[in-house]
Amino acid sequence: MRSFCQGKSDMQVKIIDPSKYKRWDEFVDNHPQGTVFHLSNWARVIQKSYGYIPYYFILEDSNKKIKAGCPFFLIKSWLTGNRLVCLPFSDYCDPLIDSKQSLDLLLGAIKNYVKDSTVIQLRTLSTKNLEKDIFLKQGFSEWSYYKTFLINLCGGLELVRKRFDRKAVRQAITKSIRSGVHIERGNTEGDLVEHYKLITATRKKLGVIPQPYRFFQNLWQIMITKNLGFLLLAKYNGIPVASAIFLTYKGTIFPKFNGSDQRFLNLQPNNLLYWSAIEWGVKNGYACFDFGRTSPDNSGLIAFKRRWGTEERDLSYYYWPVVKGITSTELKSLKYRMITSVLRRTPTVISRAAGELLYKHLG
Repeated sequence: MRSFCQGKSDMQVKIIDPSKYKRWDEFVDNHPQGTVFHLSNWARVIQKSYGYIPYYFILEDSNKKIKAGCPFFLIKSWLTGNRLVCLPFSDYCDPLIDSKQSLDLLLGAIKNYVKDSTVIQLRTLSTKNLEKDIFLKQGFSEWSYYKTFLINLCGGLELVRKRFDRKAVRQAITKSIRSGVHIERGNTEGDLVEHYKLITATRKKLGVIPQPYRFFQNLWQIMITKNLGFLLLAKYNGIPVASAIFLTYKGTIFPKFNGSDQRFLNLQPNNLLYWSAIEWGVKNGYACFDFGRTSPDNSGLIAFKRRWGTEERDLSYYYWPVVKGITSTELKSLKYRMITSVLRRTPTVISRAAGELLYKHLG
């Protein structure tokens, strides 16, 4: 833990490592905007998988109580530049604050700490106007490109299901069940291997490199075995045809890292997969299913998520001193289209090797 900046007379900004600072998770638990990505478990997954350095800025009062916090990892990359990111490989991770004054103090301290060549990036979910004013006051630039889609799980299964598009979702779920697709919960390393095969195949089709396998091993050991998520596999005649990891925390389900076998998409296994997770969430008192970040250029995926009766929300990303980095590249850009075109034709073994070597530069 490092103390480097004195704010108000009774406040102090410090940098902590959340895995060594027990009060951090308690703070996240008690903050209304705390998500699974704020937890020290996610920090350990990221740190162990990619070797990033954690810089979790906190604002403490004279009684050592955390009043506000903003988690970052420092990414040093010859490929994508040096960046201080809140938070790598998460769709959004809002600063956890108690007032706009706390946000102002934190942002000022963070800017004073970083070197000139480092870009600061924060990923937020529909920043409130007062918070947006603080970002702009501190010289941050807003980049609103991605969206997320939320399903309200309150009111019971029938009400939730009623909001689904009849043909595209409800009938697709029924078709999948009648076709003989069934859902199993992954419990073994073998299940994780099958999931990774589907992940790599799907990402090859999309023209993006897959995460290294060690990331999923760490995710399994540090989060899933700690009841912060689960793996579901859709099977047909004993063959895994689709799978996804669902992170769970404080009433919200985050589907992440899904993959599928293109030969069986006509059986609608993904619809059944998501419905099974939603059904579990409703039965266990969860309030929200967050479909996750989506590019507005991906019209097919946008349409798919809208048919589930979702609430559409903008994701506001803030950069200082300039908008820069791999996550500020639009899918319709020539650079992105050229890269994906090459990766679609790359053999799987080379794509996986590229993921092992290069994925750490993309956080």
